Amino acid sequence: MKISLSVVITCYREGPLILEAIESIRQQTHPPLEIIIVNDASPEEITNSICHQLEVEPDIQVVWQHINGGPSLARNAGFKAAQGDVLVPLDADDLLPENALSLISKAFENSPDAGFVYGPYYRQDDVEQIGQLVCSTDISLSTQLAPKPWSLSTNWKLLGTTPLRKSIWTDVGGYDPTFETDDLHDVEFWIRVLASGCGYSAVDDPIYVWRKYLGSNSSKVTPYAWYRIVEKYFDVYQKCGLTYRAHELLLLGSKWLNRPKDVTQHSRVLVGMIRKERVRLSTIVSLVMPSMLLRWLVTRAQEKR
Repeated sequence: MKISLSVVITCYREGPLILEAIESIRQQTHPPLEIIIVNDASPEEITNSICHQLEVEPDIQVVWQHINGGPSLARNAGFKAAQGDVLVPLDADDLLPENALSLISKAFENSPDAGFVYGPYYRQDDVEQIGQLVCSTDISLSTQLAPKPWSLSTNWKLLGTTPLRKSIWTDVGGYDPTFETDDLHDVEFWIRVLASGCGYSAVDDPIYVWRKYLGSNSSKVTPYAWYRIVEKYFDVYQKCGLTYRAHELLLLGSKWLNRPKDVTQHSRVLVGMIRKERVRLSTIVSLVMPSMLLRWLVTRAQEKR
């Protein structure tokens, strides 16, 4: 079965970087059905000028958002406008390897029951870098939502740029517009996709180039962002055997928000879990870390990103 692909780009202040993203699509060995650009009410003249320049191209459609609604609403608008069977998200400051769409198309053709496909990607932390190859061998929620070894960070791997069937986006209700720029909107969406039980397939070769050094959203993530995820999906953490992790994140979020009563509540739960289960470093650190130190560490981490 022939698969049609729609590449959906959301933009705000990326300017000439949009042209680099478009060029990476134009160089594909397997051209897409269309390119959708969603301009999220950009206040930047050069970004708007480039979008006007591109919308006269026969294979490009520009969706103009009249009010800046954030990445969730922008992604939903682009996905809704797309005509392809498969949606390929592309951030305006990132790129596609030249055979990415060919690999994606073949993966869906070979796995007709797959709701999405995922694969390795290049992560560029510096303009001079070729990119570090990141492979996600296990994307189950029990692995993705667990803490990293010897760290308070979560093991979540990049899934926001994963190609998916438009029907899956429709079935799970699209992106949640209440999760905005400073929130983990991609994580929230993909928790629902993975929890839906839809099938998926892996691609062996890289299908994305994440130019992390150009982005700023990852540097805005705070304990409150994960707090919101756990508030909405506490039952998912429980089903994955990660109840302790949910309380760790709720505790850290409560410290971040300076809510003493909630800090006491989640601390008591975690202490009780330690007595019944094996001790985890992330749990101990969550319990003993003062709020001021947490804020200092998060700020330092943001500065380094």
